[in-house]
This record gives sequence, structure tokens and C-alpha cells, in this order.
Amino acid sequence: MQRTTRIKLTYTEDVDLAVERFSDHEDMSEARMLRWLEQFPDADLPLVMRVMASVRYYNRLNLRTMTRQLFTIASEMMRERGYQRVVFVAVGDAGSGSSFVARMLRELIRGTPHRLMSMLDLSRAEPGSIDAVVFVDDFSGTGQTLEMWWENVEALVRPTGAAIFVGLLVLNERARQRVEQLGHVLAVEELDDTQNIFRPENQAFSDPEKARIEEHCRSTGCGAKYERGFGSCGLLLAFRHGCPNNSLPVLWYSGNRWRPLFNRRAV
Repeated sequence: MQRTTRIKLTYTEDVDLAVERFSDHEDMSEARMLRWLEQFPDADLPLVMRVMASVRYYNRLNLRTMTRQLFTIASEMMRERGYQRVVFVAVGDAGSGSSFVARMLRELIRGTPHRLMSMLDLSRAEPGSIDAVVFVDDFSGTGQTLEMWWENVEALVRPTGAAIFVGLLVLNERARQRVEQLGHVLAVEELDDTQNIFRPENQAFSDPEKARIEEHCRSTGCGAKYERGFGSCGLLLAFRHGCPNNSLPVLWYSGNRWRPLFNRRAV
């Protein structure tokens, strides 16, 4: 019997549940799942099944619901502060997670006094014509990407005189301090140290199990920078449209020595 078949028969229920749960991620299939599992030794497969079941996955419905919640949070905040001329601007490029949030926001904004604006349009806005800007993104793991982005656009934003807010679907607690340097933070969900599997606060895995997981992360060939997830975030997190590099590299890293479960970026 081929090893793939043996894994499928032994872990049918786990595999079926995972494929169903991740079904709207690009190229997700039973075959892909089994190819990923084949990379682990038999002795570690029960642990890998628990890792797979622990992945915090955000599907299309989750993202729509969370975007609606973010819009509600932002709208209420603007109303409380008396801001009427409010614009929402996606952080990053067209293929980034923020573009997916912006697409869903477009429907919610329709019929309200708020506007969805590009960074280019914002840079051309007349000083005093906007009360507040809400920069939106799907996720921030360490805040470093947002911080670097802000360094490039701050000079274009400040002349508007608008109050600055950062709206996130998911904020990793470690990123909060950096993100708060940009503006007031609005987040639908916030992850704490219990979500970092290498932290003592995480009780989902024992210390020996954490050591084994880290060994597999190292075996991907991702390099020391990513072995515990970028920024040592140690997350088990993925979205319909991609998997952040703050997650464990066994989930997303693609190289000569490793086939990922999720795409870094997906449609």
C-alpha cells in the first residue's frame, strides 16, 4: 500500500474536515493536503493533525462578517467624534490583503456619507476637505510592514489635516505598539500570546511537542528569520486569500525542500 493511501485511510476524518474547512483557499484539495502530510514522518502525524486542526482560518464568510464589524466600529467612532467627511483607504498594493477588505467595504459604504479612496486620490485631496482617514488592512503581525508603508506615505497624508485611524480585521498583540504610532487602532480581533505556540502561555502543545514542531519548521529551509514565523510570532493563522509569514513556515513556505499547505498569496 502506498504511503499516501495509508495516510488517507488512517486519517480520513481529519483530512476531510481540514479540506472542507480550507476549501475556499486557492488550489486547496485532498491531494494537496496529502502531499503536505507526506512530508512528515509517521510518528509525528498525530501531532501534525492537531497542528492542522489548530489553524485559525478565515474564510470568505468570516472576512465579510469581520469587514462589516470593522465598518460598524469605525462608523460609530466617527459619529462619536463628530467626523462626517470620512474616507477609507486600503494599505498596500492591489494583490495584498487590504485590497480584499477594500472590495468588501465598497458594498458597505454605498449609501453612506463615507467614501472609499485610493492612496493616489488621498494625496490629491485639498487640505481640510477630509475629517478622518481610516487605513484598512486584513492583518498586522508585528506592525513592521505598516510602519514601513507609513514612512513612504506620511508626507502625502499629513497635509490633509485629517485624523488618522488604522482599521484591522486581525491584530496581533505584538503589533499594537507600532501600529499606534500611526493613529488610533480599530481591530475586530486581537491575538495574544496564547496564540504563539512557542510561548509558555500557549497550553495547546507540550514543550516536547513544540520542539518537534520547531524542528519541522527548520526543515523547510526557510531560514532562521522565519523558523518561528516572522518576528517569532509562532502563529497558526491563514486567510482565504493567503497565509502571513508570521505563521509557522510549515504552513506557507515554498522551496526546494518544502511544499506548503497554503499559498502566501491566493486569489
